[in-house]
Amino acid sequence: MNSKFIDIKNEIYSYFQNKFENITNNSFILSNVDGIILFFIGLTLISSTVLASEKIGAFAIIVVLLTVIKLFTKKGAKVSITGFDGALIVYFAICFISTINSTLVPQSIHGFLKTVIYIFYYFCAVNYFQTNQNKIRYVFMLVGVLCSIEAFIAICQNFAGVEQISTWQDSNYINPEDAIARAYGTLKPYNPNLLGGYLIAGIPYVLGTSALLLANKKYKICFFSLVVFALCSLAVFVTGSRGAYLALGAIIATLIGIVTVIINTDFAAMNKLKFLWHKIVIGIVSAFTLVLIAVPKITKRLLSIFILRGDSSTSFRMNVYHSCWQMFCDNWILGIGAGNQTFREIYGLYMLTGFDALSTYSVPLEIAVESGIFGLLAFVVFIGWFLYNAFCFVKSNNDTYGLADKAIVASSILLIIGVLTHGLFDTIYFRPQVQFLFWTMIATASSVITQKQHIADNIEV
Repeated sequence: MNSKFIDIKNEIYSYFQNKFENITNNSFILSNVDGIILFFIGLTLISSTVLASEKIGAFAIIVVLLTVIKLFTKKGAKVSITGFDGALIVYFAICFISTINSTLVPQSIHGFLKTVIYIFYYFCAVNYFQTNQNKIRYVFMLVGVLCSIEAFIAICQNFAGVEQISTWQDSNYINPEDAIARAYGTLKPYNPNLLGGYLIAGIPYVLGTSALLLANKKYKICFFSLVVFALCSLAVFVTGSRGAYLALGAIIATLIGIVTVIINTDFAAMNKLKFLWHKIVIGIVSAFTLVLIAVPKITKRLLSIFILRGDSSTSFRMNVYHSCWQMFCDNWILGIGAGNQTFREIYGLYMLTGFDALSTYSVPLEIAVESGIFGLLAFVVFIGWFLYNAFCFVKSNNDTYGLADKAIVASSILLIIGVLTHGLFDTIYFRPQVQFLFWTMIATASSVITQKQHIADNIEV
């Protein structure tokens, strides 16, 4: 995307890069800044599994600061934006306007600063991966390892019958023996829905790793990563998070569709592969169906979605939705402002007695309440524009786009579909553990799409 403003910024960066060239060449830190940035990206992802939410962002801030230093010192470093990045910038601007127009400006600024960290981190990660695409596979593998650890812990908690920290499942309509011992892993604050959301965001990394290994013909390691996928899927079930169940189903359905498109595009003449894939699809569907049939606890937990008012958790959410919809209708242009503190203060004016809440329990509704209808539209445009570009990339038969590239971009589609499906019924998306997985994945895919399209355009010229 051409921008005079971006061109001017890059000229400024180039000027300072020339000035600092000698210092950069003689400095260990400045000459190895890319490696240090990758290190702190890794720390950001690792810390998500062990640190409290408010401490995780510290490593992301370091990534941002290092990227700024890199742009002013490293020869050739520059910034670029895509069309969907432009939509994200518009969303960011609307969030800022909503914040300064909030009736609770101090509280809103506190919430808005989190948005600043996430979006700045995204652009810095894009900048890093654009020139270091060979490092993407290591990030995928790291997240795969982290998810496998969380999945193993969750399964162990389930078999050990972990004690519930709060009332997470309505036992009024089921026998006590049919209740799931809902695992919550090591993520803080301890919450099975948070673990479910984290695994939903992590599973596309695991599947992406499998695809990258398969593209490089490393079949044995690929099989191991598929075992990790099965482990993570099982862990999703033991969290008892119904939103995560639906999200996992959406990921599997999208995966089947994407792989079918790639096979029909890149391997159209290989009928044996198509036949094998049909068998694999039948096997995948049969395996998940078997789990639902063989484990009544999971089946009853999933079916409880349709009880609506008969389930206390669903009924609670419906009351919160009603109150939050009224909040949106009264603040539909600019919203109430960003952040949990702002929401808590204003929600008290609308809530039904006895139904206090920390959020709207729905990502689209949360965005609409915080930043108004225009903020929601800008976010939807960003997601839709990105998904359109990603799908066009995956289904293209351009020789410049290799299978490994398509695996990375396809993984981002799976992540968005999974996270936002879960986000229809919960706001775990706004937790840093999920946000940093989300923006890291989008950054890797964005860098691949931008770089490969640039190469393809140059070849055509």
